[in-house]
Amino acid sequence: MDEKKEFLIKEAKMQTEALLRLGVWQRLALSAAAIGVLLAYTGAVISPDLLRGVFGASLAILSGGAALLIHTGRKKGKKNVEAILKAAGQI
Repeated sequence: MDEKKEFLIKEAKMQTEALLRLGVWQRLALSAAAIGVLLAYTGAVISPDLLRGVFGASLAILSGGAALLIHTGRKKGKKNVEAILKAAGQI
């Protein structure tokens, strides 16, 4: 039984590390979305440039969607780690 418990704890640790790395990717996606919003704004309002505006809007939408997808995965991953630790008797 100890072997199974050790395995579950090791698995929870690995998943926690993966969730931390996903957090870095989520911040990167949010930063790209912010840059896309700025590009879209400058392309549409400050100095009208269709290409910059379209590229900025596309970047904002795609990276915002990626950030949302990563957020959902992290939220479900945290619940999974909690379930693993509960099964191992750590919670």
